[in-house]
Amino acid sequence: MTPETVRRQFARMAPALLALALAACSESNGSARSAAAPEKAAALELAPVDVVRVSKGQVSGGLPVSGTLQPLTQTTVQSRVSAEVGRVLVREGEHVRAGQVLAHLATQDLEARVKQAEAQLAAAKVEADLRRGLAERNKKLYEKHYFSKVDLDASLGEAEANEENVRAQQALLNIARKALNDASVKAPQGGIIARRYIEPGSSVGMDARLFDIVDLSTMELEMPVPATDIAAVKVGQPVTFTVTGFGDRKFEGKVARINPVADTGTRAISVYVRVANPGQELKGGMYASGEIGTGAGGEGMALPLPAVHGGATPWVLVLNKDRLEKRTVEIAARDERRNRVFLRSGVSEGDIVVVAQLTENAINQPARLSE
Repeated sequence: MTPETVRRQFARMAPALLALALAACSESNGSARSAAAPEKAAALELAPVDVVRVSKGQVSGGLPVSGTLQPLTQTTVQSRVSAEVGRVLVREGEHVRAGQVLAHLATQDLEARVKQAEAQLAAAKVEADLRRGLAERNKKLYEKHYFSKVDLDASLGEAEANEENVRAQQALLNIARKALNDASVKAPQGGIIARRYIEPGSSVGMDARLFDIVDLSTMELEMPVPATDIAAVKVGQPVTFTVTGFGDRKFEGKVARINPVADTGTRAISVYVRVANPGQELKGGMYASGEIGTGAGGEGMALPLPAVHGGATPWVLVLNKDRLEKRTVEIAARDERRNRVFLRSGVSEGDIVVVAQLTENAINQPARLSE
């Protein structure tokens, strides 16, 4: 190969060799830069609505509760006989007094049973009188030795059996008369008819429900309390509450009793509050919410309820030096109605706490507030 030919081939290959050399150099420099300066993790952007500053607040000293009102005294009137309904004298919402007749059941069969029992009693008395007279005569004959001891004992036994039969027939007559009297259904207590189950012409069996009667003069409020708070509740503590439909009007009551067993499903314990209702404004089934005056008032660090996470060990996320920090807190009180929680410890006034619902993966991550 001549020198001239070599020069020409080298000239043709020179651009390709230069490109390869530049690429290799660029790759080497990029790897060096990557190894020397790793990429920095991006900070989590938090909007102003995602955080809140801790402030001092006044703890009311009450335990928030809610529940349903029910009349303290209520009863269901049941049928004591099987019969057809004759007349019904009352309707729902009417006031009744104790002993007032509420309905009349058909009495034809009951009257016939009374007459039958009276006839059987009369016949038993006649028979008993005859046997008694015969026994007296046989006793005198025995005393004169005209009658044997065996025959006398038999005669006295028959007289005694007939006396027992009279008492049995009297008991049957009493039962028949009571059934006839029960055909007039009477109110066992005073109150208001809450429910009427019968109509004229319908048939009812023994123990069938006829009426529900409630007394609204005293109400009872059943409120479930978490087991973690029940130690602060005592019989006699005052309870202040509002009722749906009455706006901001306050009602008052007192803790009357505490259930000794927790509910198996919710693990809450029912507290029963006695409420005087002289004007009978409150009705059964109304929803009430309020607080039990436990007397544990004071100051605390106030936060919205969503800011607190966890169950038995509550915690919050605090933005501290551009990083999310997990802090365990101690809860002083909850105010479910105002969506607030008061903390005894764990945060200080002015701390920035995250209210956005972040997972535990956000703990120790960089974060900053957006403008």
